[in-house]
Amino acid sequence: MRLTTIFAAITCASQAVAAPSVLTDLAPIHGLVSAVMGDVGTPTLLLPPRADPHSYALRPSDARALSNAELIIWVGHDLTPWLADPIAALAKDAISLELLETAGWDRRELHDDHGDDNDDHDDHGHGDYDPHAWIDPAVAAVWVGYIADQLAVVDPANAAKYQANAGSYAAELMRLRTTLKARLAPASGQPIIWPHDAYGYFEDAFDLLSVATIADAAANSPGPAHIAQLRNLPDVACVLADPEISDRWTAVIVEGTAANSGMIDLIGADVPLGADHYINTLQAMADTVVNCVGK
Repeated sequence: MRLTTIFAAITCASQAVAAPSVLTDLAPIHGLVSAVMGDVGTPTLLLPPRADPHSYALRPSDARALSNAELIIWVGHDLTPWLADPIAALAKDAISLELLETAGWDRRELHDDHGDDNDDHDDHGHGDYDPHAWIDPAVAAVWVGYIADQLAVVDPANAAKYQANAGSYAAELMRLRTTLKARLAPASGQPIIWPHDAYGYFEDAFDLLSVATIADAAANSPGPAHIAQLRNLPDVACVLADPEISDRWTAVIVEGTAANSGMIDLIGADVPLGADHYINTLQAMADTVVNCVGK
């Protein structure tokens, strides 16, 4: 009888601390959700950090993760339109939080001045708005409130923890924005060629200047005429590549010029996953820009 009581207590305790099954799409979103969940549990990451979000092919293990999810938190169909159908088909009972569809922040229209002369490319279909909104900490601070609200729906027992974590983390993100603005002040106004039109929220948040992009908004490869135009731009301080836009392009563009080059990553593929991932990724991006402009 005593053993039965002990086992029952252990079972009840394990049930009380059981975390909800939460699935996120990208590493930075995984970081935001990890920070809000805190010690309650850890979300599952769908896309490996080095995967191309535009063309990722789901594996059987990914399908199982979708099927088991109680809550799916993703950037949205403007970034990964291919993910909408699997969510609808495999996660019918899950709550889906599409962060781009939330309110309380301003969506940025795409202004693609790439002028690509190469018609032989695919179309990732971002639409009229830039979906890479997470790279402004002020947007992320709004998103964590929605993340906490939906976590509270699937796990009401821990709702107070989620709300408290989201509140303190949102304040930390706004402090990060202030810190990074000071860090990036030396780069403000310096002519920068960005990899593609995915960094606009970062540029706007920190008063950075974009004079051109190597590729278009969907990271389609540039043609030779466009590369020639970039090489002829005057007074360029920095040319940036990223995991989608190879540094072979920056090498060609800066050759024989006074411009510097660098590698930036808005996903943070080399940054360890967890609650610190998002902040560390933004700090690494800022360091890249400052070092590139200031070389």
